[in-house]
Amino acid sequence: MKLAGIGRVLLVVAAVFVAVWLCVILYWRSSGATPGGTQMLLLLGVLPVGLLGGIWLLRRARASRAGAAPAEEPKAVAAASGDETTFEATPPLHCLAAALWLPCGDDAGQVLAALPAPQRPGLHPKFRDRDGLPVFTAHVERLETEGFADTVAASAEAGRQLDQDEERVRALALLEPVATELFDAAALLLPPLPVAEERVIAGLRRTEGHDVRVAVRVHALLPMSWETPLRQAVADWLLELALASGIDRRRIVLDVVPADGAVTAWGLLDAIAGGTADGEAWHLVLACDSLVGERSVQRLIATGRLMDSRRSEGVVPGEGAAGVLLRPSVAPEISGSGQDPAQAVALHRASRAVLAAGMQPRAAARSTGELMSLALRRADVEADAVALVLTDADQRPSRAVEASAGAAAACPELDISTQCGALGVPCGETGHVAPIALLALGTAQVRASMQAVLLLSLGAGLERMAAVIAPQAPEDRSPEQAGDAPAAAT
Repeated sequence: MKLAGIGRVLLVVAAVFVAVWLCVILYWRSSGATPGGTQMLLLLGVLPVGLLGGIWLLRRARASRAGAAPAEEPKAVAAASGDETTFEATPPLHCLAAALWLPCGDDAGQVLAALPAPQRPGLHPKFRDRDGLPVFTAHVERLETEGFADTVAASAEAGRQLDQDEERVRALALLEPVATELFDAAALLLPPLPVAEERVIAGLRRTEGHDVRVAVRVHALLPMSWETPLRQAVADWLLELALASGIDRRRIVLDVVPADGAVTAWGLLDAIAGGTADGEAWHLVLACDSLVGERSVQRLIATGRLMDSRRSEGVVPGEGAAGVLLRPSVAPEISGSGQDPAQAVALHRASRAVLAAGMQPRAAARSTGELMSLALRRADVEADAVALVLTDADQRPSRAVEASAGAAAACPELDISTQCGALGVPCGETGHVAPIALLALGTAQVRASMQAVLLLSLGAGLERMAAVIAPQAPEDRSPEQAGDAPAAAT
């Protein structure tokens, strides 16, 4: 090996000297110059030696940078709930109901069946990029939106905002059946209100009233770009849908949460799991968004984020709506609701990690796999008990490799080709809808198979979230939880 190395060095030295001498001699002959001894020494001796010295310095600088890279390679920075020293273990949330509507289906079973061999988004017939070429979009076909804005907009200002962006109308049209289904489910699960009793006191007939407690808190995740009048109109519209499903007005509170991507959704879920978001009530989380519109497509083009022939790491505009009904562990358990206790589903608190900028793909996959293993340990679920890994990875090669490699490292017994579904491939970029859709799909899968599901979210920039959904263990049901659903009255 040493002789071969010396031979290569001598070959490089000879090549440099020959190249310099040829150039100098050709220059002298073409110009007719007669060089002196000093010129010959400088051009035929010093110049090639200087070139060799420069080549050596460049190679040494490159070697030093390459050698320092592994030592300085950024590692995943565990933050908040991803830190072992600060992570607070909390009892799991219980998933009572879930619904979704995505480009690949409006039923969880249908979407799960399509994930092993997903249909990739096609070209949109209307939108074009800067080169005039069609744009790939993941849109819900045959979505009826005609006249839908009039049913939502309670004011002229809200109607004007809906008319400006067709993607807003599409997002709300997708949300309506999801919200209605979950409101109906909540109305069926909630116990009836106590009947007011009449008593005769001192000859006067009086009706004893009850102070009704809030039983369901609705969190509507809406895009942050939507203006306040429109968000308020959507809140009023959702409240009307809830009342039409039979939920008493006194038992429901609706909050609008301006969402800025998947980070907002996971932050809300963590607050619910930690008991900081009214832990004694059930929580109905709804999310909708759509990037299938002229304004959103042009914004992606202007920021260089749209996937095209030159950007394999770009995103495909998507849309969708999803929702899940959650019961915190401190809330009273369902009794006499007709729900099968054997189908109870437990959502364990998510673990979070932040990857450093510039991390190499192999290191990112290794860190993601460690995060997924950490989530399994915290949920006290063995890796071989996981039947499916669900991620929001899309068509970007970096995300696909990271998700599959991380899943293989955390659950080596899985067949990644069939037991690792990437929701972003058929659905494109859905922002804050993706985490809620993953929960809805995981809930349906656990109920169907009674086996654990591992969730991985890669859609929040450098942040990574991993969570476990598993069948509710018998020990999860504490004696204090035996009783009715959220108390109707004090």
